[in-house]
Amino acid sequence: MDPVKILKRAWYILWNYRVLWIFGFILALTASSGSSGGSGNNGLRFNANEREEFQMPSDMQREFNSVGEAFDEIFNYGLPALERELDLPQGELNTMLWVGVAFIIVMMVFGVLMSVARYVSEASLIRMVDEYEASGTKKTFRECWRLGWSRTAWRLFLIDLLVSLPFLIMLAFFVMMGFAGYRMVSAPGAGDETWAGMIGIIGVSILVLFVVVLVSVFLRLLRHFFWRSAALENLGVRDSLRAGFQMARENWKDIGIMWLVMIGVGIASAIVSFVAFIISLPLIVVTVVAGAIVAAVPGALLAGFFSLFLSGYLPWIAGGLFVMPLFFIVGFSPWVLLSGWSLTYISTVWTLVYRELKALPGLAPDVDDEIMQLDA
Repeated sequence: MDPVKILKRAWYILWNYRVLWIFGFILALTASSGSSGGSGNNGLRFNANEREEFQMPSDMQREFNSVGEAFDEIFNYGLPALERELDLPQGELNTMLWVGVAFIIVMMVFGVLMSVARYVSEASLIRMVDEYEASGTKKTFRECWRLGWSRTAWRLFLIDLLVSLPFLIMLAFFVMMGFAGYRMVSAPGAGDETWAGMIGIIGVSILVLFVVVLVSVFLRLLRHFFWRSAALENLGVRDSLRAGFQMARENWKDIGIMWLVMIGVGIASAIVSFVAFIISLPLIVVTVVAGAIVAAVPGALLAGFFSLFLSGYLPWIAGGLFVMPLFFIVGFSPWVLLSGWSLTYISTVWTLVYRELKALPGLAPDVDDEIMQLDA
């Protein structure tokens, strides 16, 4: 397997099969950063020996204390305290609470739709690239969507859920460890044994984190082959896991090399993305203004609707809350498109890798036959 050839071919497909961009855009809107692998940090470092550098100013401390007292009063005395803090009539406060509940429900429905769109797009991208390599034909968006709108999208979701299972178990473990540590510290008569137990909990948590990170990296690498076994071989979840693992076991050297190559590609992509981020700032200003204009009309209509129940500035807050996703999608669409290109390229690379590895076992008999014919 030639990694350089695969990278060049994936680049050619990305720029010559423009329908892929639409599905990459959807992936960028819906998929987490962890889907393509990667790591990050918040850029902060804390030095235990220099605590005076991180002391909170007295004015800020007083503000936090006043906010904390306000929340204590709200939790202790309920909605009347909240009405006094916000200076709102009880009827409008109840209406705003119901608006908040409606917004949460709408966002939940939106999240479900985005999840469906994500896995349909994942399946479509895999099948589109495979068919393009097999026949050289380009399909329309509707035809490509039909490729992904199938049971395969559901199988991709289930496989993704299984791959994420170690991380979910780790979160549950950390919650239990945190609760156990809190009980130990808050128990009366806590002494040296308590702190020794806390050190043990921290040590075990670090070990679990290290193991889960390694397992997650391994499973996310295998997920590329699990997904493609389901999408291209039309296998069920269990058979896809078995086929993908078997392919990885039989070709672990090629896959390991390709994984290292993709890490390098990811580093280069991060550098290019940072440069593109700086260069595209003027364009972002334009799209942000366009997003504000696009969101202004439905926002004004919603504000007019909410003005039937609310007064003052509250209808505008409620209306802006519901159109905020639309504003962000349009306003930051250039950055979403850049991310979509990256995700599409990564998906294309691993689809080509899968096709190459599937073809490798079938090449050996042909080569042997040619050698035998030459000998004859």
